[in-house]
Amino acid sequence: MRSVANDDEFSILLDRHGVVSSVEAGRADAVPLGLLQAGATLVSASEESRSRFVWVGDSRTELYLVAVDVTTTGGARSAMVAGRQIYQLPFGMTLRELDVLTLVASGTTNADIATRLSLSIRTVTTHVDRIMRKLRVTSRTSAAVIAVEEGLLRVPFPGGDEGFEALKLGRDLSGRTTIERAAARLEPVRIIRQPLVIGAALPLRGFAAADGVEMAQATRLAVEEINARGGIDGRLLSMEVIDVDILDAESVRRTFTELAERDVDVLASGYLSTHQELAHEIAADTGIPYLHAATLNAMEQRVLSDPSRYSRVFQVCPSDVNYAPRYVQQMTTLRDEGVWAPSSNRLAVVLSPWVLGAPSGPSDLGVAEAARLADANGWSLEVVKPMDGSPPTWAGVAERIVRTEPAAVMLGHYLVDGTIAFLASFLAGPSDTLVYSIYAPSVHAFREQASGRAEGLLWATVTGTYSDPLARVFATRYRNRFGQAPGRSHAGIAYDRVRLLASAWSQVANPRNRTSVADELRQTVLRGVNGSYFLGNDSQTALSYASRAVDPSLSQAHLVFQIQDGRQRIIDPAPYADAAFRAQPWLARTRQRALRPSA
Repeated sequence: MRSVANDDEFSILLDRHGVVSSVEAGRADAVPLGLLQAGATLVSASEESRSRFVWVGDSRTELYLVAVDVTTTGGARSAMVAGRQIYQLPFGMTLRELDVLTLVASGTTNADIATRLSLSIRTVTTHVDRIMRKLRVTSRTSAAVIAVEEGLLRVPFPGGDEGFEALKLGRDLSGRTTIERAAARLEPVRIIRQPLVIGAALPLRGFAAADGVEMAQATRLAVEEINARGGIDGRLLSMEVIDVDILDAESVRRTFTELAERDVDVLASGYLSTHQELAHEIAADTGIPYLHAATLNAMEQRVLSDPSRYSRVFQVCPSDVNYAPRYVQQMTTLRDEGVWAPSSNRLAVVLSPWVLGAPSGPSDLGVAEAARLADANGWSLEVVKPMDGSPPTWAGVAERIVRTEPAAVMLGHYLVDGTIAFLASFLAGPSDTLVYSIYAPSVHAFREQASGRAEGLLWATVTGTYSDPLARVFATRYRNRFGQAPGRSHAGIAYDRVRLLASAWSQVANPRNRTSVADELRQTVLRGVNGSYFLGNDSQTALSYASRAVDPSLSQAHLVFQIQDGRQRIIDPAPYADAAFRAQPWLARTRQRALRPSA
C-alpha cells in the first residue's frame, strides 16, 4: 500500500453556495469539483451534523476518505470538508465491494443490487459474503452499521442518486444541484487559516497555583511573540487554558476530556500530582500530541511499555531519577574541590510522602543509583522517609537530621510549604549539615515566603532556566509583560514548549496532521531558555546533562543553584555556572577552615 503524503490532504471551509471561504490544508483547486458540490449540498440540507464517506472520482482511481462537518456560527451555515486521498480501501475491500456495501447499507436487496449494477444475483451474493468476512460480521445489518459508522459509503452513489432515502446521507444529498462556473467560484477564495490551538491544563487557583499561573503566562508570552512575527505559515497560535485541580482525579479527567472535545491541536500540562497517568490515557485515546513536564520516570516507563499507544506523548523535561545521583555527584565535587569540609562520610536523602505516594508507582528519585555512586566515592547513603513517623512532620524530620548530623541532606520534596517548614525547624538549632533541596525554590513565591531563611540554600532542578543571554532576554520580556520576574524552572519550560511546537509545526506540510507533528517532534532539536530539547529517544523524554558523559547540545543541564544575597546563582555544571559555592552560614567546620591562615 502506498503511503499517503501530506500533499494528498485537504481541509476547506465551504458556504452553502459552494464558495470556499477558508483553506486549512492543501489547495482548494485540487479538490474534485463534484466533492465541492456535495459539500455545498450538505450545508443546505443538514442540520449541524457530521457525514463520512468515500469519494470516488470519475476515473474510479481517485479515492478520498472524506468528513464533512456542518456547523452554524452567527446564523451562517458552513461545512468543513476534510479529506485525504487513499490508494487502498479500508478492510482490503475492492471498489465493487464498496458499491455493494453502500447499497446493502441503503436496504437494497441482492436482486435489486444485481439490477442496479448489471450483475448476476450470484455475483452479488458472493460480494456480500466476502464483505461480511472482511468486516468480520455475520449479518447484513451489522455490515450496514459498520458502513455508516466508518464512512464506507460510496459517493457519488453507485447506479445513480435515487433509492438512498433510508440513509441520512442519501436524503441530504438528494437535493444536489449543479454549481455554475464552479471553477470561477474558486477565484475569490479568501485564505483564512484557522489558529493552531494549544490546550493547556494548568492549576490557576488553589494548590500549585503559583506554578500554574507562571506556566500560563509564559505560554501566553511565547504565543504572542510568535504571532507578532506572523505565526506559522500564516496561521496564528491561540491557547485555551482550563483550570485543573491537580489533587483531584475527576478534575484531571474532566479537564483533559474537555480539551480533547474542543479538538485542540496539542495538549499541554505541567505536573498533575498523583494523577498523571489519567492524562496519558486520555491523550493516547484521542491521538492528540501531548507535551507534559511531570518529571516522572514512571511515565517514561509507561511510554516504553507501549510505544505505539503512547507515540504522541512527550515528556519535555528529564525524569526524577536524576535527582539523588546528581546530589551525590555534587557533594563529591564540593568535597574534592576543597570548598566544603563535610562533618562525616554520611549523606542523607529525605523522600517525602508526596513523592512516594504516586499510584503510578512511587518515585525514589534514583536512590539505588545514588547509593552506588556514594559507595564508589567514599560515602554512605541513608534514606529518610517521613511516612515512617506517626504523624510525619517536617519539624520531626529536621529534629532527626540535627540529632544524627549527616554531612549533607537532600530534601526530596517538590513543594514550597514543606521545604520552608523544614528550614524553619532546622535553622532553630542547626547541625553541621549542608542542606540541599530540589525544585521548590524555583517557584517565585519561595523566596518571598522563606525570606532570609533561604540564604545559602543549595537546590537543584532537572529543568531550570539558565543565566545566559537567551534566558536573560526571556526574563526581561516576561517581567515587562507581567510585572514580575519568572521563576527558574516551569516558566522557562512552558515558554520553550511553545517554541518547540512552533518549530515542529513549521516543518510539516499540514500542522493538523497529528502523526506528522509527532514525527517531527521526535526529530526537532531546540535550544531554549531551559537548555536543549531532543525527544527522539525510545521514551520520548528530554535528556539530562550533568557531566561530560552527555552531549549538552541535546540535553538540559541539571542545574545546581545557591541562593546568595537573595539571588538565584548557578554554581554547577560548567559552562552554565555564574557563581562559586559559598559555605552555608551554619557550616561550622567549613567556615573555620576558611578562616585558618594558609601555610
